[in-house]
Amino acid sequence: MAKRKGTAASSVRMVLHPSESMPTYDPAKPDPRLREFVRLLARHAARKFVEAERERVSRDCLPD
Repeated sequence: MAKRKGTAASSVRMVLHPSESMPTYDPAKPDPRLREFVRLLARHAARKFVEAERERVSRDCLPD
């Protein structure tokens, strides 16, 4: 097992360079990825609601 030499950095500096292909972030405009994600969640919730309603109606129509 190797011994530690105590050469670990005391602080780390990270510099982020924006990508040329990534659009600039404008906080005044909604993020299109977030908007698409919310639409996806809404469609999923609507689909589950319709399925539940169909199941409830079919269950109510069954003869006793």
